[in-house]
Amino acid sequence: MADHKDQHQQQQPHVSKREEEEVITTFSPTIFSPKSFPRRRRIKYCGIVIALVLLQIVVLGVLCLTVFRFKDLDIKLAAISVGNFSTALGTSTAINMTLRAEIKVKNQNWGKLKYDESLLVLSHEDIPVGQGTIPKGSIKMRHSKQVTVSVEANLDGRSSSSSNISSGVLNLKSYAKLSGKVSMVGLVKKRRSGEMNCSLTISLARQAIQDFHCQ
Repeated sequence: MADHKDQHQQQQPHVSKREEEEVITTFSPTIFSPKSFPRRRRIKYCGIVIALVLLQIVVLGVLCLTVFRFKDLDIKLAAISVGNFSTALGTSTAINMTLRAEIKVKNQNWGKLKYDESLLVLSHEDIPVGQGTIPKGSIKMRHSKQVTVSVEANLDGRSSSSSNISSGVLNLKSYAKLSGKVSMVGLVKKRRSGEMNCSLTISLARQAIQDFHCQ
């Protein structure tokens, strides 16, 4: 019996530890082995990725300068009304009123616009008589936004012309400028602006806007 056992042990092949490691390495997945992904191939793939990224940047830059080129803001006076109208007679006529202006701002760009706070200024014969704040805001690409601005106008004897008063009308001018930053696809940004310059005619008898037009 002992001879049979010794004979059986002699028949089993002797496998060294190094041979066992080689067998395990042979049957293990090679996808994670550095040799399975040669250095030359890695450089090739990295070059392709970098080339694609650069191509996208170039294409976006060309589109922004041509089809998607930056445009100025389009600002218009959509409507305006007069309220709280009052006059004070004396050695000179003083006029106080509140004007409510509806300003339409159009973003003509293919990117979001963020504009800064600005002012709407009223003047009579080149003399400022009132101003109102245009709050900062944002407009989506290719969209318009209407902003309401209230202006307290005060005309004393120095700023109100007697010829205008006697004719029953009051001529005013309104001016506003908006500036902001346009962002296209989050990569290219540029500042754009727009101006509004309008003339107003107010009927003193009706205490209302008689006519207005913008350049």
